Amino acid sequence: MGSALRHAGFHWPDRRITVNLAPADVPKDGAGMDLAIACGILLASGQIFSPSPDLLDRSLIVGELALDGSVRSVRGLLALALDAQGLGVDRLIIPASQTEEVDVVARIRRLPLTHLSQLHHLLHQLESARLAPVLASPPILDDESIEAKLGEVKGQEEAKRALSLAAAGGHHLLMVGPPGCGKTMLARRLSALLPPLSAQERAERLRVESCAGLPLDLRQAAQPPFRAPHHTVSGAGLVGGGRPPRPGEITLAHHGVLFLDEAAEFEARTLDRLREALESKEVRLARVGHAVRFPAAFQLVAATNPCPCGWYGSRVRSCSCPPYQVQRYLRRLSGPLRDRIELWVSLDREPAEHWWQSADRTKAKALRERVQRARRRALQRGELNAALDGEALHEACRLGPGERSWLQRWADEKNLSLRRLASTMRVARTAADLADRSDVGIEDLSEALALRPPA
Repeated sequence: MGSALRHAGFHWPDRRITVNLAPADVPKDGAGMDLAIACGILLASGQIFSPSPDLLDRSLIVGELALDGSVRSVRGLLALALDAQGLGVDRLIIPASQTEEVDVVARIRRLPLTHLSQLHHLLHQLESARLAPVLASPPILDDESIEAKLGEVKGQEEAKRALSLAAAGGHHLLMVGPPGCGKTMLARRLSALLPPLSAQERAERLRVESCAGLPLDLRQAAQPPFRAPHHTVSGAGLVGGGRPPRPGEITLAHHGVLFLDEAAEFEARTLDRLREALESKEVRLARVGHAVRFPAAFQLVAATNPCPCGWYGSRVRSCSCPPYQVQRYLRRLSGPLRDRIELWVSLDREPAEHWWQSADRTKAKALRERVQRARRRALQRGELNAALDGEALHEACRLGPGERSWLQRWADEKNLSLRRLASTMRVARTAADLADRSDVGIEDLSEALALRPPA
């Protein structure tokens, strides 16, 4: 601090200085308070003054000071600005390198600072500071690019159907198939079927990324995030943790897709940490003296080989794994986790002749429009079908006497749990929405049951 003051043309007061960071029981980390502390020292020692003390009381001062007095960027600035605005703050004194980061915050004035020596001059501009133009809705991929991405998927009609169900209803999806059958390519196309984020969802996504210290791309902020952690990720890296606690991959996938490639290669304990987040849509981390909660409303998409060699059940090549290895491989996904995945689809390699097929953008466009209509139909009822529960689920999935009798016989024969029965109803509701039907029919229930995870 002393070095930064001297390089800015000020001097360190020749006295003991006490900085009170109350409340004491709230953990502090990082160097984001450097600039505010320096400002306080300079004001208290009379080296600078503010002509508008009342405006200074409504100002947020954030920045890290280098030894040469330059002001550096800090992690979580956007989250601080959003929270400060709710507390009545209407002016920000922030690092000049992060001015664009807060362009999504409306009705707040920005005063960028590159060096501590500019602070005195900046305080005299508090009253005349102008509102910066708020960034409009960031651009998204044009329709032609989206349709091209979807049209690149050749064959795999059953998998594309499961993908459309997942996109329309927000259902979790697991794809099982041999290497090279297109599991990863299909998963990465799911984002192309999803609509752009709303203004509130966009702000939440940017807040999370700001807190995690990620570079913010405001131009792509309306796109649902797509996170694909490697199977060697730790539990803290996936769910969140550390000191101080930081968000993990599932929080970075908030309002988007979390893709687990080679899911059976993840550690079983790491995967089981997903279970609570899938139910509650948030992560709770308890530490000594405090607890934190991170949002985690994500859609899980996983892909895996059916066995260690990857060829079990394939018509292309014979499996070389002993039966016990085949049974044990997918059991790495625990029963409770498998029970929360509503769509399970098996894939195989497509014939080579499909390689020369041209991309069908017309069909891809029709699929995307159908998915969007189904999502709007669901949201008109209140929420996406994957979130339906209790009375809302019964209301949305009313069955006629014939359909109810048929489903009850099937449930009794297959010994379906109530959780599995509810997930079947949710998927059937989505199938009916994709077909623009108001009632759930036997064909919708049959499809939902055909795509259910194996017991």
